Amino acid sequence: LLSLAALPGLLSLARAIPTLRPASPPPLLALYLLLTLGMGLTIALLPPTDWDGLFYHLTGPKLYLSAGRIAPGVDIPHLNFPALLEMLFLLAMAIRGDVTAKLVHFGFSLLLAGLVYRMARRHLRLKNGWLAVAFLFSMPMVMTLAGWAYNDLALAFFEVAALDALLRWRSEPAERRWLTLSGVLCGMAMSLKYTSVVAVVALGLLLLGYALRRRAPLRQITGDALRFAFPALLVSSPWYIKNWLFTGNPVYPFLFGGRYWDSFRAAAYSGAGTGTGFDLPVLLSLPYQLTLGLHDANYIDGRSGPLFLAFLPLLLLYGLLRYRRDVHPPALGGMLWFALAQYLFWTAGVIASAGLWQSRLLLPAFVVLCPSLAWLLDDLHHLAHPQFSLRRFLTLFIGLVLALGLIDQTFNNQIQSRSGWLYYRPWSHLLGVESRADYLTRRLGAHYTAMRRLNAELPPDAVVAFLWEPRSYYCRLDCRPDSILDEYGHLQYRYGRDAAAIARAWRARGVTHVLVFRAGLDFLLEETDPSSPVRPDPALLRRLQAGYLTPVFDEAGAYQVYRLR
Repeated sequence: LLSLAALPGLLSLARAIPTLRPASPPPLLALYLLLTLGMGLTIALLPPTDWDGLFYHLTGPKLYLSAGRIAPGVDIPHLNFPALLEMLFLLAMAIRGDVTAKLVHFGFSLLLAGLVYRMARRHLRLKNGWLAVAFLFSMPMVMTLAGWAYNDLALAFFEVAALDALLRWRSEPAERRWLTLSGVLCGMAMSLKYTSVVAVVALGLLLLGYALRRRAPLRQITGDALRFAFPALLVSSPWYIKNWLFTGNPVYPFLFGGRYWDSFRAAAYSGAGTGTGFDLPVLLSLPYQLTLGLHDANYIDGRSGPLFLAFLPLLLLYGLLRYRRDVHPPALGGMLWFALAQYLFWTAGVIASAGLWQSRLLLPAFVVLCPSLAWLLDDLHHLAHPQFSLRRFLTLFIGLVLALGLIDQTFNNQIQSRSGWLYYRPWSHLLGVESRADYLTRRLGAHYTAMRRLNAELPPDAVVAFLWEPRSYYCRLDCRPDSILDEYGHLQYRYGRDAAAIARAWRARGVTHVLVFRAGLDFLLEETDPSSPVRPDPALLRRLQAGYLTPVFDEAGAYQVYRLR
């Protein structure tokens, strides 16, 4: 239905494409973009190995395709998050396969490039928007995420595109169709992640601010607000209605609980009290720690690069000075407000929970800063001096950062990230030298071989309960992943230290086998506080193994599979 509604606009866009004449990027920047996008594309063409993809982004579509319908009954909370992109993954997997699904997400990196280019030219009056594109691809996280079946690039695109449409309405108040488009794009963002609520609030306040500045009458303000809010709610409503029907909670599992959820799981998932708290020195150092990836829950996909840390203080200082002269582009304030709102929302999450310390959740803010920083660099010609050009110096600095970024993208094989192109060795698989199974074994190691052994050695009707392993994509049996690493803790919570009661509970759920992921167990033992509700009791596990679990196989000491007696 959305596609049919958008058809007139798509036809208009198709007619307009031949008239577009974007300026060519500088040769060195063109070479950089060719290399970084080329490496990213070859990784996107490989079979999926990314964590969240194997956890739920691809697992949900796989289960739906296998069942022939989208139905409740799967205890993976993330499958009840808004799932717009997962539906695109499902379509891609139905047509071709999981690699095609990865390419859907890669495509959003190109859309983001076009978006920041457009915003730099239209809203910030730059003759050439390629510098904004350079800032975008200076972030290592962009190409990392582009090679994975995640939804972060899509979320950033829809949120920032909604801002772009709102800024267009600001410059053309009579063209209220831009308000409607902004609402539709917000609805698309709300169909991807719950965290998109910050974009809706930020844009709503921005709309109100623009209306008050024009001294618009209350009736007009109300009408404009409805033109924005109604499409957003209409577009996003299918996912929240689906959640209500499947779980009894439109924003499952938050606020109202629902199926498979209780107070224990809510506490385990939220991690309340594990964040930084109101520690002022830590909060002031957040930009620095963001740049280096310190304390990030997922270092590999959260690196923003050094340009933002280097340029943001200059942008704030210079922007304030230029504001006094009233020569700044009017849209700049809206962009900076949007980025600030995202940052404050993210900081509130970091204060509350260590699990929310994920830099990629700030990607929409980084994206909207790309044209802003490009404007800053372009406008520095006002400070040119015969003996020294700050603009030229900063341009050389950007070139150095991009060159080092290419080296990092190519060679980064350190144990903490293993994100380098040479680490993936994509040519082996793409040229047919390495089979899909061999590639997955090389990349995933014992995880993939354990899944293959499950498929080969267990009976077709086996039901496997996973402990401390949330990834089940490559399991073809009825595998029940430990989605938030609380399965064992929840059993302890419900049945105490009674191994017999836990075994009976498994049997009542139809479980025939149990898989133990040793690294996940060790992680919780090392990282969780002794008072944590999800902290495992090793003695109870030993009693279960001795009295109720018969070993089936051990895969490289990493995975143990047992038959439930």
